[in-house]
Amino acid sequence: MVTGLEHYEGLVGAIAYEFSRKFHMVEVADLRQELWLWFLTHPKKVHAWESLDDKQAVKLISKSLRNAAKDFCQKEKARIVGYHVDDNYYYDRQVLEILLPAVFRGDNVAPSMIDLGFTSTRKVASEGGNWFAMMSDIDKALKKLPDEQYNILYLRFVDSLDNAHMASELQISDDAARMRVNRAVNSLLNLLGGSRPRKERDYTDAETTNNIGDGAESIGESEDEVTIQELD
Repeated sequence: MVTGLEHYEGLVGAIAYEFSRKFHMVEVADLRQELWLWFLTHPKKVHAWESLDDKQAVKLISKSLRNAAKDFCQKEKARIVGYHVDDNYYYDRQVLEILLPAVFRGDNVAPSMIDLGFTSTRKVASEGGNWFAMMSDIDKALKKLPDEQYNILYLRFVDSLDNAHMASELQISDDAARMRVNRAVNSLLNLLGGSRPRKERDYTDAETTNNIGDGAESIGESEDEVTIQELD
């Protein structure tokens, strides 16, 4: 255990156990070691967040530990199974938001990457069947969403409602509408495999400041209070 961080013992143990259940090939002990290593390799982040109130610090640290556990498990799975984690395709938010209207409408014609807003150096989306595979992936993931999140995405990407109009439609605040859209998109990304594993490195001072300012939204906020929820 990292000296001086004993009060995180329960948090580390809980996250290690949770991810060992999801990734059966990864031992709890290895996960615990990786999470304690995270504290050693991210001293600036830990120090900055511990300067906040205890509740907020735990929430932010918990989110980062869960990301670290997910990244470690994905890499360990790739190593054991015999592939490279970079071989996996990871949907990013930009691509997902571009494709969602077509998925909802059931479009069968694959546009070029230029039509989708990418540069001419990108390949045609339909090449190799990528367009239809992506459409199928997203459609299957959409069907796994709770009805509320499915409807939120429909309002945004089919009815094209902005935050203000969505807030009026749902009789909630603009901020609440924005947060619900973000949570729904994040949930969909998670069902599609989550974000690409990041390289282990400490955050710059600017990133740390931004993360503190944006911490509530990145963890998965509610309209009334910030709650920790899985984003992987």
